[in-house]
Amino acid sequence: MEGRALLFVGPDGSGRHTLAEAIGITLQIPRVVSYTTRPKREKETEGKEYFFISTEAFKAMEENGEFIEIFTSDGIHYGIKKTDCERLLKDYGSFFAILSPEGCEMFKKLFDKTLTIFIYADRDTVTQRQFARGDDQQSVDRHLSHYDEIMGYQSECDIAIPNYDLASSAQELTSRIETFLGISHHPDSKY
Repeated sequence: MEGRALLFVGPDGSGRHTLAEAIGITLQIPRVVSYTTRPKREKETEGKEYFFISTEAFKAMEENGEFIEIFTSDGIHYGIKKTDCERLLKDYGSFFAILSPEGCEMFKKLFDKTLTIFIYADRDTVTQRQFARGDDQQSVDRHLSHYDEIMGYQSECDIAIPNYDLASSAQELTSRIETFLGISHHPDSKY
């Protein structure tokens, strides 16, 4: 598919959602929202972080061939609809997605211009962030069981950014994404 896709990946608790959303707002790039069968967390909003659907609804969409990316982890299903991506590319020329390493590989094959962005933090930091957002011990343990595997994907990405300070990470990442998107600013501009 034609258009530019920014693909964010990293361990749970790395801040990849927060950083991706900040970049999307700054550069006015829409997010393609995944569908998931996992329960909604307390501070999440339907249609913003995910579309929360039943396993039955997910399976029906899968059987209809609606997803271009499907990922299952610990019995929880995630998927991105092809029509959602096509609509964003038609309307905006680009979008960003938050994916698993497997999802990134699928998207790299489907889209002609991708930029894979690996967001990470150390194990202690991601653990603290997960507890701070209200995850229970079982969920944190489940996420951490995949930490090393996901960190191994870092070398496959175009950009890797440690995320300990959101403002610094966003500033560095914004300039690198602007280069990818071909955005330039007037030399006299403060922005």
